[in-house]
Amino acid sequence: MQRSFGLLASLILRSCGAAVVFFGMTAPAFAQEHEYSSDQIQAGYRLYVGQCQLCHGTNGDTIAGINLARQQFKTVRSDDDIRRMITTGNPAGMPPFILKPEELDDLVAFVRSGLDQSGVTFRLGDAGRGKAVYEKSGCVQCHRIAGEGGRTAPDLTDIGFIRRPGQIMASLTNPNKATQPINRPVTITTRDGLTIRGRRYDEDTFSVRLIDSREQMLSLQKSDIARYDVGTTSDMPSYQGKLTEGEISDLLAYLISLKG
Repeated sequence: MQRSFGLLASLILRSCGAAVVFFGMTAPAFAQEHEYSSDQIQAGYRLYVGQCQLCHGTNGDTIAGINLARQQFKTVRSDDDIRRMITTGNPAGMPPFILKPEELDDLVAFVRSGLDQSGVTFRLGDAGRGKAVYEKSGCVQCHRIAGEGGRTAPDLTDIGFIRRPGQIMASLTNPNKATQPINRPVTITTRDGLTIRGRRYDEDTFSVRLIDSREQMLSLQKSDIARYDVGTTSDMPSYQGKLTEGEISDLLAYLISLKG
């Protein structure tokens, strides 16, 4: 690994100033199912630091129009495309890399994870099947995509752009651990005795804005609040055991494909 880096270092330094086209702007189309284990992702991270970070940066976004963490690809549409690009390079300036097959697999796993080091093992299935899973599992009752669906849970229109695959997988299987603080349910009691339960969509020093259980958008001044409790558990159910592993894989692939 280190030997190949030494041989290619000068090429990499020159390529950083060139119009390197490794990954571009089109959302990936996952042509087949693959499992990305936490061990592979961690090994891929070490490879990325030694081989790729010099040009692509810690977050994979230092080359104009390219963002590895957000899975923005131009010519890449499958894992094999990523392997081929790494192995052969391209005329725009990216050098070829000499890696063993297992090293390629590890690097692909890290890239497909969205440069995520959370240690979550996940499998990406078929996005088309995942859309059907999304609709049949009742997600649409709470979540909204492109103006369709409920409002009591976060809008998922661009979830594949703002969250990494491992984070989404954790939300599907262990939502209490993965739910972001702003999305935890709140229960507010006003000074005139009104109790409101809902989800915050904005908060500052003086006010809080939320969507209540009836999907009504409310804005409250904190000076009018007598009690303000933030839940420690998520309203979202875990789909572990409720969906098959294949269905979760397909659902994950569909959510990742949502780029806004």
